[in-house]
Amino acid sequence: MKLLPAILILGLATCSHADEVASRIVGYNVVDCPAGSDTIVSVPFHLPASFSGAVNGTPSANGSEVTITPKASPTFAANEFTTEAHYVQFVGAGARAGWTFAVSSHTASSITIDAGSEDLSDLADGDRFEVIPHWTLATLFPQATQTALHQSDSKLSTGRKSRILFFDETTAGISLAPDRVYFLTADGWFQSTAGLPAADDVVVPPGKAFVIRHPATETATEFIPHQVVVESSWSAPLEVRAAGRQDNAVALVRPIPVKLSDLGLGAAFEESADNAGPNRADELLVYDNLQAAVNKAPSKVYFRAAGEWRLDDGSTYPPADDHEVLPSTGLVVRKAAGASDDTLRWLNTPTYQ
Repeated sequence: MKLLPAILILGLATCSHADEVASRIVGYNVVDCPAGSDTIVSVPFHLPASFSGAVNGTPSANGSEVTITPKASPTFAANEFTTEAHYVQFVGAGARAGWTFAVSSHTASSITIDAGSEDLSDLADGDRFEVIPHWTLATLFPQATQTALHQSDSKLSTGRKSRILFFDETTAGISLAPDRVYFLTADGWFQSTAGLPAADDVVVPPGKAFVIRHPATETATEFIPHQVVVESSWSAPLEVRAAGRQDNAVALVRPIPVKLSDLGLGAAFEESADNAGPNRADELLVYDNLQAAVNKAPSKVYFRAAGEWRLDDGSTYPPADDHEVLPSTGLVVRKAAGASDDTLRWLNTPTYQ
């Protein structure tokens, strides 16, 4: 993998309603995508925020929906955050810093998010947040200018070339096959399923890994994600199943290499009693994107024991705290079976602040 963060300080305060204006860090990475291979990638950047503000008073809850009224009484245009999909990311020092939630609706003066099963009663007056456009297939890989994918000649299976595959996030178990496949033609993005629905607006969720798959008949390319650096803490859910081990395809949202000791998995990652396989608890699976293979196995498996990271090399299990996770790559956290189904949270704090 080429690693070219090229982080720049630019005046990128493009929020139309921002209550404070500040320069933001922007940058890019370059990831090699070999021919005839799956490249497991992610996007450690987000699009410029459409709004930046702070919670005013106590948010109101109605089932899974939570409505936030921002301070400074902004006025939002109709469908400003819903014509294009947006999400809210809490930033700063609040209890939910780093958490993201999809915007489900808004009025001229309030924003409603889908909190799912989360109880957000700990949101406090003054907690800061940003409203950010989701990456979609069309904005991340625009048909007219992108070069990371080989455009398909037609919608027919015989005419398809590069594909994007999304990991299965709902099925219980490990080594799960991708459950959604997309391809790009001269007419835009389409899903490889019955009816071939248009897919330009399919969301690429923040902090999630996905796969670029090149056929062996095409050449290698480069995936070059770029935009605004995630400067705040970052939180991602990790699912635990009582029925057995569970894979969670995730991504590190940092544009620089990060040591395992700085990942911050902490309480969300169960330590193993010792090096022995039968006593293994949680594992971190890392993939070698320069290895040309489809449905590739992880190149390295890490676990924690006695308060440190260790590499499963099958024999000596050397310490691995200083091993690094490269930017723009995908990871799998394999959670050990729990006493009950549960969702834990991984909280990563940037090392460049």
